Amino acid sequence: MKIAAPQPTSIMVGDPRQPVGAALAFVAVGAAVIVLVSSGNAAAAFAFAFFAPILVLIARRPQFGILLFVALAPFDGFRLLYEVPVVGAAWKFVLGGLVLAATFVCPKEARAQARRRVPNWALPLLGFVLIGLASALKVGLVQGGVGLKLDFAYLLVAGAVWRCPLDARDRDRLVSIFMVTALIAAVTGIAQQVMGSVAVHDLGYEYNTTIRFIGNSLRSFSTFENAPAFALYVSLALLMGVPQALRDTKRPRNRVFLFLIPIYLLGLGSAFSRSALLAFGAGILYLGLRRYRAVLAVLPLLLIAFLFFGGNVTETLSSSSSLNERTSGWQENVDQVVAHPLGVGIGAVGSAAETVVELTGRTGDRYQPDNYFFKTVYELGLLGLWMLVLLLMAAVNSTHRAADRLAGADQAFADGVAATIVGAIVASFTASYFEIFPLDLLFWLLLTVVATMDGRVPRSESSPSTMLRVPRRAHRSAAPPVGAPVP
Repeated sequence: MKIAAPQPTSIMVGDPRQPVGAALAFVAVGAAVIVLVSSGNAAAAFAFAFFAPILVLIARRPQFGILLFVALAPFDGFRLLYEVPVVGAAWKFVLGGLVLAATFVCPKEARAQARRRVPNWALPLLGFVLIGLASALKVGLVQGGVGLKLDFAYLLVAGAVWRCPLDARDRDRLVSIFMVTALIAAVTGIAQQVMGSVAVHDLGYEYNTTIRFIGNSLRSFSTFENAPAFALYVSLALLMGVPQALRDTKRPRNRVFLFLIPIYLLGLGSAFSRSALLAFGAGILYLGLRRYRAVLAVLPLLLIAFLFFGGNVTETLSSSSSLNERTSGWQENVDQVVAHPLGVGIGAVGSAAETVVELTGRTGDRYQPDNYFFKTVYELGLLGLWMLVLLLMAAVNSTHRAADRLAGADQAFADGVAATIVGAIVASFTASYFEIFPLDLLFWLLLTVVATMDGRVPRSESSPSTMLRVPRRAHRSAAPPVGAPVP
């Protein structure tokens, strides 16, 4: 009789390099603070000492950095209150780069532990990026670099999510972050309506850049750089929160969220953003037709309330003057599309063009198409537009099918992401959606989160040899048939 050899016992032992690394990091931070203080940069020393522990946490678990990024993003507009140079906006790209770098040095437990299927939107995304890179090489370093940064920089964060996926607790915290930050933004937007434009200007915001009007009404911008960014963010937070809240109405967090939905909606309305209203309406309609029938009953009530209380603002918002300005701009520039079927070049219009003018001092009109599809065909040509359309169609299909395969909170999360993508597609017809921070960041981040939830390859699929061994083990362990001689 053969006796199986005893298996070695697995004992969890801490990595002996961790204490050494922590000591070296402590010494490095202390030395840097001493150098900065001795050179008269006390403020820089304080900032470095404050952020150094955060960097250590990000290095140990990049998921913390991802959640921190999402939590800070809605408050980027506070930079406008202080004399922060243009380079101050670079914190977003620096933090995104640091989070991605952390995925290469973090402990193995923080990284993806299983093979995953490549999502079906990856191929059109690759084509879209390659077309952008080719266009950037054509137009030159400055314009091409700015265009690439605005269009693709936040793919760095998506790469970090792919390498270090968010677990169930992280995803739940992400939804909580959306609920809390959107509530703060909504209350701030309502407060700006109460204060009035003069008081808001006295705080330090400027007219015709951040402070804008629709008719005689102030467009609230809350903690963002402009009103559309504020309204689109609240719309996204609502679309992410509603499925979670309706799935589990007994949870205190979800009950509070449902109770405060009128506050979110008032904040959304205070921005008077047609794009955000279209995005929210399309997303809610998707959720209602999908599986959350209760939200369909709310749509008529919201429409009646808006028409009843909107007054002159409703007339201004629904007037055709703004739309006529957009369509006239498209008509005036469509000849450029015909003359350049491969595109004028990335960074030629929109926010990228404004940045290029600031960097180079060029003169000329800075055309803002207010339509991301027209912007894409204008800059990257018909092939770029086709890749974008394929990418968005695949993104909706991927998240929709993922929700069918998932269950519970994960299913609600995927439904919410699908609704935000539907809203983004609709909003892109009247806004340069993927140039608006933090909507561009959150689109790629949420899409990748769902891909990491649903894309794991079962071990039986990833290891053919395992598949061959399973039937053999099952055969050996099977009971002998009735009446068969016992060996």
